[in-house]
Amino acid sequence: MGSDDLRIYRSFRASVDQVWPHLVRPDLLAGWLGAAELELAPAGTARARTWNGDDWAGHVKVASPPVRLEFVWKLFGLEEEHAISWRMEGDGPGSRLNVTHENLRSPEEKSHARRTWREALDALHAAVDGTGPRPEWGATIPVVLRAVLQRPPAHLWPLFSTPSGLAKWVAEVQQFDAAPGGAFRFRSQYQGREVIEEGRIEEMVPESRLRLSWEWRGEGWGAPTSVEFTLEPRNGGASLLLVHTGFEQIAAERAAAARRSYASGWAGVLRDLARLLAPAPAA
Repeated sequence: MGSDDLRIYRSFRASVDQVWPHLVRPDLLAGWLGAAELELAPAGTARARTWNGDDWAGHVKVASPPVRLEFVWKLFGLEEEHAISWRMEGDGPGSRLNVTHENLRSPEEKSHARRTWREALDALHAAVDGTGPRPEWGATIPVVLRAVLQRPPAHLWPLFSTPSGLAKWVAEVQQFDAAPGGAFRFRSQYQGREVIEEGRIEEMVPESRLRLSWEWRGEGWGAPTSVEFTLEPRNGGASLLLVHTGFEQIAAERAAAARRSYASGWAGVLRDLARLLAPAPAA
């Protein structure tokens, strides 16, 4: 394993043959992972919208029932492929599922993967043993997304540090006092609703990082969350890492919906940014 890989496992009282169907049948996958489809053939579909709102899509590489499944997929179609391996062990009444998740490029991405798999495997354990109702996990897992952009950080920074730049890809900017401690206020539409998001600029490092306290006004959160954008040079362009944390600050009955909304919402925002920066098609 490399430093950018994660390995985690879960043991079961059930046998390999009893656990395996929960890894491949859509009706049983729904009981612990989310709405998912894994086609057991090379280049077969690998898709999941997990309980925390993350949306993964890719293809199967290796399928050897009932002991091994390997696939690659992307999170919201934004970044490089993540390689996933599920391997079952056990020749008796018990068994163990080993999960390997490769291509995690930052501590934030590795932490996101660790928390996601830990909570998902706890849900799998409950589903296999029948010890509880269908779980809805992941409400407080940070949203972590990476996008590859076709401009270097120096060229991108005005899109993160000026009202006119932010208005091109985030939202209508009603206020943005571009200095640590400054206030901001964004207005947008989400699923037919007017949305006002506001807070304070907590950190600005030119050409590198913007961190904001962040609250959806009128939603009764009780405390702000935190949104951080980090730009890194990469192959003549840049890699953008977005990390939205603090969902545990939101009332429990609202946190899951907020986390799911921001997972898909931020993915759409990053796709808009990538399209903004894409070269114009040749005439």
